[in-house]
Amino acid sequence: MSVEVAGDVFDHHAGWVDKLGGETLTPYQGGDHLAMTFREPVGVVAAILPWNAPFLLFAQKIAPALATGCTVVLKPSEYCTFSVLRMVELLVEAGVPAGVLNVVTGPGDPTGERLITHPDVDKVSFTGSRAVGGRIVEASASTMKRVSLELGGKSPAVVFEDAADVGLAAATTIGAVTLGLSGQACVANTRALVHRSVYDEFIAAAQGVAGMVSYGDPFDPAVMSAPLINGKQLDRVLGYIEKGTAEGARLVTGGERLDGDYANGNFVAPTIFADVDNSSTLAQEEIFGPVLAVVPFDDEEEAVAMANDTEYGLGASVFSANGARSFRMARRLRAGTVCINGFQIEPHLPFGGFKQSGLGREGGRSSIEAYTELKTVLMPLGDEMM
Repeated sequence: MSVEVAGDVFDHHAGWVDKLGGETLTPYQGGDHLAMTFREPVGVVAAILPWNAPFLLFAQKIAPALATGCTVVLKPSEYCTFSVLRMVELLVEAGVPAGVLNVVTGPGDPTGERLITHPDVDKVSFTGSRAVGGRIVEASASTMKRVSLELGGKSPAVVFEDAADVGLAAATTIGAVTLGLSGQACVANTRALVHRSVYDEFIAAAQGVAGMVSYGDPFDPAVMSAPLINGKQLDRVLGYIEKGTAEGARLVTGGERLDGDYANGNFVAPTIFADVDNSSTLAQEEIFGPVLAVVPFDDEEEAVAMANDTEYGLGASVFSANGARSFRMARRLRAGTVCINGFQIEPHLPFGGFKQSGLGREGGRSSIEAYTELKTVLMPLGDEMM
């Protein structure tokens, strides 16, 4: 699916190539002159990708950069290089001129560090950890680089008692945390805030879905989920699970590394914690693994307060059959993308986060604006002097 979505992203941004105009405005102070604005390429872009969604994130950064006339130096994650190199090869075959799209490989230090501090780089577009994002902001200060950052989240799924199908809400939520990337997705709803009246029903349904997750050959259509990216991430996820138990959360299912045929891989069983304190580590820190924290609430006000009680603000979902409530919640939640009764991302819509989930947006007009500088031109007509 990510390859198809990447194609959609390129398709959408290709449509902007002949629409990058500015405005011609009526002179505010009168007189015989033109007042105009133009959009011009921001310049050289350093695009730094993470390992978890290389096709999609490649497209989200490269498509608007090329559409606006920028040149790019791209650094893929050292854990996921070959797919990105193949994408670059395809663009070269499609006719991207030499020198427009460039690739450097290597770890964040020194390769990424050199890019974000280089005086000839005009803009940095980064998706990854909050710590690295902070370093990029710091490094950009000396040259005032333009910066776009997508730094992760701890997104809530808010399930009300009037949800049309509590079981479907549970399946959607636990699916985002366990299927496909095994929770290694920044926008996954890793917190489930569930009304107390449907709390047990939600947990039972989520547990049932978690028990059906299958592993194996990633090219087998029957395989539903993937291992964690490496041993470091495996240890990180298992450490959070231990901490959740120590902090008093109730382990419903999972919580261990898979054994048997999968003992040598970085597999963690789909894990659900119930009765989680919303201020606890499980509910506040991004785990990036197949771990769902379920928190009960009693009314809408409490749900809003708990959903917004986080340093992040990337995404959120609301499950309710009440249209007025759903819209009210969407406006009150401090998140960059809020979906009703599900979750999806569209290539023509802005994507990004509030608070420490990042700076700026990718997608649609917002990404075009992020890769351009706005220039004002005042031109006298006739003998007028400005």
